[in-house]
Amino acid sequence: MSKAPPTALLALNAGLLAALAYVNLAPKADAQAARAAGRYGIVGGWVINCDPEVAYIVDESNQEIVAVYWDERVKKFSGIGYRNLINDSATFQKTR
Repeated sequence: MSKAPPTALLALNAGLLAALAYVNLAPKADAQAARAAGRYGIVGGWVINCDPEVAYIVDESNQEIVAVYWDERVKKFSGIGYRNLINDSATFQKTR
């Protein structure tokens, strides 16, 4: 019985090592680099002429806010509005 190295197993290990190196060393996608990880805060409130209460979710890192409410008919959150606070601040500064 000969002790020849199992070439198929060596080739498989080399292929897996190459795939692992590619995944770890590949550059990140543009969308991943463009947006910072969020820091979120949430507060409840009301909106005029809107029966359910509203939750305002603020992303402090990206300066965005979204208002949502719980839609009982479909059992999910529905969006009411979105604002980019950086754009709002720039517009406010121009009007002063």
